[in-house]
Amino acid sequence: MSRLFFLLLSTLLVACSSVPKPAFEVEKQTLHKRKNESGQSEFAFVVTVKRTPQMELAKNKPITKKQLEKFSEFKRVEESPELKLALEDKAVSLLQQALKDEAYCLTGYNIDNVYWRQRSVQLRGHCL
Repeated sequence: MSRLFFLLLSTLLVACSSVPKPAFEVEKQTLHKRKNESGQSEFAFVVTVKRTPQMELAKNKPITKKQLEKFSEFKRVEESPELKLALEDKAVSLLQQALKDEAYCLTGYNIDNVYWRQRSVQLRGHCL
């Protein structure tokens, strides 16, 4: 019985220790609101992630297989289409919460344009 408990406990510890670190961390988010010439409410929502340092390999040493695997799996928002899409999805969910918190676009909204910078995404749209 104690062996079974020990086995389950060690399996749980290994599983918890291997939880992957998030690929990016949101540094700041900003909601800009305005009325256009026709009186329609518009918004621009900007989400910026923290800078991810580039991973470099030593040029004067041979590369181990483990280092090469780690290097091939390393991704930055600036260079990864998958992470950009994940950030865009995160920005949409953060936008929904920001609009709710500000009681803005209570009847709904449309996102008209998405603009990318190095470490940020901007969602522009209008209230319905």
